Amino acid sequence: MKKLYVTTALLILIVRSTTAQFYAQYFDGADTSLYNAILIDMDGDSSNVWQIGSPQKIIFDSAATQPNTIVTDTINFYPSNDTSRFIAKVSLNGWNWGIFALQWKQKLDMDTAFDGGIIEYSIDSGNTWVNVFNNPFVYNLYGYDTINADTLSGGEYAFSGTDTTWRDIWLCFDMSWLQQFQWNDTLLFRFTLLSDSVSNSKEGWMIDNMLSHITVIHTVKETEQDSYLSVYPNPANNIVHIQTEKLMKFHIIERMELVDPLGSVIEKWTNIPTKFWFDTDKYNDGLYFLKVKTNIKSETIPLVISKH
Repeated sequence: MKKLYVTTALLILIVRSTTAQFYAQYFDGADTSLYNAILIDMDGDSSNVWQIGSPQKIIFDSAATQPNTIVTDTINFYPSNDTSRFIAKVSLNGWNWGIFALQWKQKLDMDTAFDGGIIEYSIDSGNTWVNVFNNPFVYNLYGYDTINADTLSGGEYAFSGTDTTWRDIWLCFDMSWLQQFQWNDTLLFRFTLLSDSVSNSKEGWMIDNMLSHITVIHTVKETEQDSYLSVYPNPANNIVHIQTEKLMKFHIIERMELVDPLGSVIEKWTNIPTKFWFDTDKYNDGLYFLKVKTNIKSETIPLVISKH
């Protein structure tokens, strides 16, 4: 298969246009107008260290775009035994295909593997929260240095360590998949700083230039497909990736089944994105059949799992 490197700029239009179906929302601190701002909901607890303002620390000494940023205290180090949060609220505006992207810049200064920045999303108005790291329902999470992604002592996957470079982070979802959950067209993202009992004189997490948009052109390197459905690697010894052809309309996998040679259904998924993956760890080695039914067509792919 050939590699496709997409470098074309994102197509973004502001929702103010009467003909545009794309939209954008932007946050650059408390000075941004409500008209085009992502709504930031700070935890009202007095111990919450997240602030909006001009940073005045050693590493966190200025915003990416002046004057303000979202930062774990504009002046002080973050404390031990801390759990501080804010929630970003994004309107999806009824668009039912394409890629939704939340983009921001960040710097990090945390105790590696002990303190971290956790990102979660909610598709049910905050009743349940799901970590975005290593999540098959997340289209892509990229832009950060991989050494800054770590598992904390409590098992949470998070940003961790120190990175003094402004990184452009992209968190992406398949819009067709999201659309089935949008009772009020609002997607929530929760950003949590979590620290352990050791005080370490670290500056924490700084975020700026937060932007949301829906696009049909994606900037990440992807594989150009020669067929409608791609399942790889095959044979598989760890992760199996499933990806359909990209279509400029509503497109979702309605049902997917992993079936053994005797016809027994080993695993079943329903209403999942057209870019998805699953881990083979819990399955025995051998031949299986992956039956995939989208809202467009159905295909069955022989799949060999060989972990040894």
